[in-house]
Amino acid sequence: MKTEELTPSGDTPRAFIYDRHATATTAILDIRLDRCRAYALSQGWDIAGVWLDLGDHALGHHRPQFHALCMAMQETHGPAICLIGDWDRLTRDRAHGAEMRDRVRLAGGHCETAEGETNRSKERASPCGSLNPAL
Repeated sequence: MKTEELTPSGDTPRAFIYDRHATATTAILDIRLDRCRAYALSQGWDIAGVWLDLGDHALGHHRPQFHALCMAMQETHGPAICLIGDWDRLTRDRAHGAEMRDRVRLAGGHCETAEGETNRSKERASPCGSLNPAL
């Protein structure tokens, strides 16, 4: 289902595409990113950028590019979506995934997969507090 291109405030939603990839070969990563870009365009969203945690950063809890994405999201105006190929692109660890989704919420956005799954609440979160880079 396609969302409206403009929100009631008149702002076009912005997709902040995120992925993580541990291996040197990037064919699968390229496919996932293309799927995210196509999904964002099909929804009428602007693409704010692409943030990738690679190598060891893709495997652990320290995700510098995810942190950078949240900081950029916090600075944007209007609806913000952390767009991922699927939920495992954040992490396979359930507790860490909940922390990451909460960081996106605190930055003023929500997460959505390229398959249309979302953690968006009925009420839009507003940015509050600072982001803890240790998470």
